[in-house]
Amino acid sequence: MNYRHPLLLSLLLLTIVFKVAAQTPDSTIVTQKKTKGLIPVPVLYYTPDTKLGFGVALIGFFKLQSKTDSTYTRLSTARLIADYTLNKQMDQWLEWNIFTREEKYLLRGELRHRIYTDRFYGTSNNSSLDNEERYEYDLIGTKLAALKQVGNGIFVGPDLQLTKYYNSETNPISEDQPSQLETQKIRGYKGGWNNGLGLVLLFDSRDNVSFASSGMLLELSGYRFGSMLGGGFNYSNYNLNFSKYFALKPNHVLASNTVLTINTDEVPFMRMATIGGDRLLRGYARSRFLARNVVATQLEYRFPIKGRFGLVAFTGIGDVFDETEDLAFDRLKYTIGSGLRFALNPKEKINVRLDAGYGHEGINFFVVLGESF
Repeated sequence: MNYRHPLLLSLLLLTIVFKVAAQTPDSTIVTQKKTKGLIPVPVLYYTPDTKLGFGVALIGFFKLQSKTDSTYTRLSTARLIADYTLNKQMDQWLEWNIFTREEKYLLRGELRHRIYTDRFYGTSNNSSLDNEERYEYDLIGTKLAALKQVGNGIFVGPDLQLTKYYNSETNPISEDQPSQLETQKIRGYKGGWNNGLGLVLLFDSRDNVSFASSGMLLELSGYRFGSMLGGGFNYSNYNLNFSKYFALKPNHVLASNTVLTINTDEVPFMRMATIGGDRLLRGYARSRFLARNVVATQLEYRFPIKGRFGLVAFTGIGDVFDETEDLAFDRLKYTIGSGLRFALNPKEKINVRLDAGYGHEGINFFVVLGESF
């Protein structure tokens, strides 16, 4: 969730979370034989697009013990978020990342339904804030991936993505400036099905999938979207996501992340590459810049301060682009920022975070469950 202006209400949300976590220590069960838990988190926020929003998040986690020895899998998680706003917007989102015994398989995916108002500025890395327009849409979709371990920490398998965008409505930029989505007939402005099938190759040696202090994560994926699965947009999508973690000293971690996304052919604007949001270059609002492709790298230093609280400092640089010649040093987007962490479960390092990121257009605030990478 992106809360760009209401810092006080973001802090209020963290206060509520802290109180609930402090009052319900028995909701997490940790023994020598099993590790599992269920953590409820209230949600309260305000943004100019949503007005007052409220809801609940529920985090479940567990580890499975081997049938042949005393070892356990790494942490499996499932997260359910449901919220509603006074602008009659809503979001129900279930996502999961589950290791089977001996980590033979990694099952991950999501189910989501959303009714939302978003912002569109154009499809380039130099789009103007003056061209901001709002549009509404509904979304229902699923992602289903089943990856098999084929080597030490190496997983490979198919990923199916089915999404329908519907009830799409555009709005004029101003009284004398019509919607650019409609006048330029930006691909996808009427909504439609976006269905694709891909292959994922994953190398994961992280010591903890919620908050890694050592190891690496390398994910390569390629997808084909289009009419073969009933979709209305024909394009290919390729991704590289690489993260590396260094333990500088106990509980002090230096983390790096590099992302490359390439889209071809008829990619709709709602699935274009982007910077901004709570994961990549946090100094910009989600979807502030859109284009076919993106390349970015970021660095984060994480360290504890007291008890369940921790701090991070982060920076990053990158940009979206249609062609490689669109990339120019003087247009690269940068981010610097810091964040507060609170451990909902200190043993498994499941955190809620408040990040403040600064870019060349100002500051953005994000309150999110889990780390950015």
